[in-house]
Amino acid sequence: MTRHNAIWNRDGRNFAISARPEKLLLLVEQSRSPIARSSMSSAWQRFIRVAISEDVIEECERFSMHGLKHRGVTDTKGNRGDKQHAAGHKSPTTTGRYDHDMPVVKPTRRR
Repeated sequence: MTRHNAIWNRDGRNFAISARPEKLLLLVEQSRSPIARSSMSSAWQRFIRVAISEDVIEECERFSMHGLKHRGVTDTKGNRGDKQHAAGHKSPTTTGRYDHDMPVVKPTRRR
């Protein structure tokens, strides 16, 4: 966060606070422009390779950035509407594609 703040505040104006929250960019280049898709993809691949080499994850556990959204929606507490709101989806159908939560059911009794 310190590096992020330094980029936004380097000319004395606090852009991060003055911007509308829904317009804030989480990842930016040093120029304050949105990070390019190719730059983000390269950084993600480096991150995953380091995680594997440091034994944080196994090669077979490799996952994508897009997989993080699936995990985020699935792990969000609440009902489908709560998950839809948190993910920013306009349609419950879209949320359903991302939500991999398994319903908890009572086991059947054997007779």
